[in-house]
Amino acid sequence: MPHQRDHQLPLTPDWEYTATIDSDGHLTVDSTGRQAQQGLPNISSTTWMLEVSYRASSRWKLPAVTTHQAGTAGFTQYLEPNEAGSRLINLTGISSLEDIRFDLSHLRLETQARMLGFKHPDLDSGPILIVAPHPDDAELAAFGLYAKHPQNTWIVTLTPGERLKKLEKQYWPSMDDRLEEASRRKGFIRTWNSATTPLLAGVQAQQLVMLGYFNDTLAALYADPDVPQPSYSAGDVTPDTFRQWNHLALPSDGQTTNTGHCLQRDLIALLDQIKPTTVITPHSELDPHADHIAATEHLLAAMQESDHSPETMLLYANHLKSTRGFPRGPAHAAAGVWPTQMATSRLGEWRLMSTRLDLETQKQKALALHSMHDLGGKPGLERRWKRQLMRWLSGVPPHQWKEYGGHDYFQTHVKAHEVFCSIQLK
Repeated sequence: MPHQRDHQLPLTPDWEYTATIDSDGHLTVDSTGRQAQQGLPNISSTTWMLEVSYRASSRWKLPAVTTHQAGTAGFTQYLEPNEAGSRLINLTGISSLEDIRFDLSHLRLETQARMLGFKHPDLDSGPILIVAPHPDDAELAAFGLYAKHPQNTWIVTLTPGERLKKLEKQYWPSMDDRLEEASRRKGFIRTWNSATTPLLAGVQAQQLVMLGYFNDTLAALYADPDVPQPSYSAGDVTPDTFRQWNHLALPSDGQTTNTGHCLQRDLIALLDQIKPTTVITPHSELDPHADHIAATEHLLAAMQESDHSPETMLLYANHLKSTRGFPRGPAHAAAGVWPTQMATSRLGEWRLMSTRLDLETQKQKALALHSMHDLGGKPGLERRWKRQLMRWLSGVPPHQWKEYGGHDYFQTHVKAHEVFCSIQLK
């Protein structure tokens, strides 16, 4: 028997319609109900999620829902095997609420469903500020989004990601003989990645800012903002060590210490100077990485002190607690919504925003991830064996598993959608 588990999020849709799915997989949306007086939304500027109950028919094979619509390229979303319950099927990218049909593999869908629509914030109304705790976080979460808005996107990377736990884990074996040297080199390389990779999408170098605060210390900086924290492995460095490619002056330049006070002062200055309409940052309730949680806490504290107030906050989760391989399925599949049960949030009610990436943008995203040195390398034999076993058990044809890179992110984050939680700040 499949394990019963309903996914739940504190969502407030802008539109909500009843829907039915017939035995042939055709979706009928009733848009004549109580919200008809509001008129139909602009389909292309709306995130669409179908809330439906499913039941997997296999313990191992990935349940798959493939969406078809005349004039629209199909896309497939994969769900959890050996489970049943309420899920959200991402339909963002449909051209209308009509002529939608599903092909189902290894699952059954209940007849009754709900179509939820979420109005997109206007990302062209002002600057976008993306907060990346580490090099590659902005690319994993939002490469497709910032590729659509390169002229008004700013990316601030908080740390150089310099921490190296073992000397043998350095990128090039035997290059450095001491852990401190190898860690500084790792931070140098990853900072260079942050300063160059967004150029692939047309973001200007002047709009890329590297702060250089130390990897895995952001939580301590938030807890004790006046207490300096050393780098775990890079030895005698300061954040200034990793700022050489910045075009924008920061208040702490030349006298930076790794403290929460300095970090928040820099963030306040960036908010005041850039004046972003939209800020994009990790979701502190979904992403369990300590640096990711603290990055958003530092940003919220800075926003309290800044003279500028953004209108919208978009939140992402590049890590999920006790969950590997999400979003599920091979590269280029649809991206689902985080598998969690959360009835309330300290952030208030959520909307969802999903951007649809065309195939070329997805391939460019794969290229951007390849330019990030930390996502290179080859997994060990045990990891490769387990990966091949799970793919074989999944029931997905082998040719669909694109081998763009050894890291799991080349499957999980090269997807047809990027998904964010949207919070209106004013």
